[in-house]
Amino acid sequence: MQNVESGSLHHSEQQRISEVLASYGFTSDWIGERGKGGMNNSTYMLHIDGTSYVMRQYETHNDPMKITFEHEVLEALQRSNFKLHTPSPVRRLSGEGDTFLPVKDTLTGHTKIATLFHYREGVNPIWHKPDQLFGLGKAAGALSSVMATLDIPLEPVYPPYYQIQDAYPLCSPERLLQLCASPPEALIACAHELKQLGDALPDLFDALRGMEQLPHQLVHGDVNASNVLSDKQDGEICAILDFEFATWDLRVMELAVPMSDLLTMDKSEDWMWQAQEGLIRGFREQVSLEPEELLAIPRLILLRSLDVVMHFISRMFEGTDEPEVAVDQIKKLKQRMDWMRLNEERLHEILVY
Repeated sequence: MQNVESGSLHHSEQQRISEVLASYGFTSDWIGERGKGGMNNSTYMLHIDGTSYVMRQYETHNDPMKITFEHEVLEALQRSNFKLHTPSPVRRLSGEGDTFLPVKDTLTGHTKIATLFHYREGVNPIWHKPDQLFGLGKAAGALSSVMATLDIPLEPVYPPYYQIQDAYPLCSPERLLQLCASPPEALIACAHELKQLGDALPDLFDALRGMEQLPHQLVHGDVNASNVLSDKQDGEICAILDFEFATWDLRVMELAVPMSDLLTMDKSEDWMWQAQEGLIRGFREQVSLEPEELLAIPRLILLRSLDVVMHFISRMFEGTDEPEVAVDQIKKLKQRMDWMRLNEERLHEILVY
C-alpha cells in the first residue's frame, strides 16, 4: 500500500499514514494531501477506493482518556436524533475496535495519537453578512439541546471553563498575575496590556465564584467558524466538528464562546451588534435560558478569552508555540475587557429581550 500522489507529503508522513491505514485494515493504494489542521492537531485528507477520510494526528492532546471521551461523545451523537453532521470515527480491525492508535514521529521520536474519521463535505463559513450568525446560533443551540440528552458513562477529563484554576498548571491564576506585574522578555511586546490586565483580572477571577450553581450539561465548548462546515450550495451550516474539548460545563457557555469570538473580528460596530443579536436569537430559538444564565454571559465572554490566553501561555512555556501567539491573545483579551467596560449595559439589553 502506498501513496500514489506523494508530492505534497514528506516521506515520513507517507510512512506514518500507511501505518495508520494498515491498522484500520486498508490495503489499497491511497491518495493524500496535508489539510489545514489547527493549533492542536495535524490533519490529512485521504482518498481510498473512491471514499474519502480525514486522518487526525493529535499534536498536544495525547492523553488517551481525553480522546476516548471525545470519541464516546461522537458515537453517542451518531446514535442521537441530531440533524447536523458530526465527525464519525472509524473503528480499527485490531485493538478490540479502538478508534485511535499511537504512532511514532520518526523525525522527532515523539509518540502521538492518530485517528481516522469519515469525511464530511462542506467548507468553513466566512461571515460576510451579520445575519449569517443566526445560523451559527441555531446550530449551536440545536447541538446543546441534543448534548443535554446524551448519556456518557465516562468522566470528562477537562474541567469546566469557570474552574480555570485547575485547567493550566503551567499558567495558574497566580502565575498569570505575576506575569502581569513583571512581564518576561518573551512577552515584552504586550507588557503594557499585561500591566493593565493585572489590575482587572482579580475582579474577573472573583466573578467566577458561584458559577457552579448555574445549569450544567455536556457541551462542545468551542463552537466557532473554524469548527463548523457550511453547505457549498446554500451556505447553511451542515456540520459541527472538533469535539476534543467536550466536557461537563455551564449550558450557557455554548453561547458565550461564539459571542466572545465575535468581538475581535475586523468588522464595524454596527455589523458586530447585528451579528451578536442574530447569534443570540438563533441559540435561544433552540434553548430556553434562565435569567441567571443571561446575566452571567458578559463574564463568561471574558472567561473564554482568558482561557485562551492561559492556554497559549502554557504552550509557550512548553515550547509548543512561539511567544507571538500568546502575545496576540493577550492583546485580544485586553480589547475584549475594554469593550465590555463600555458596552456591557447594551449587551445586557439584547440578552434579556
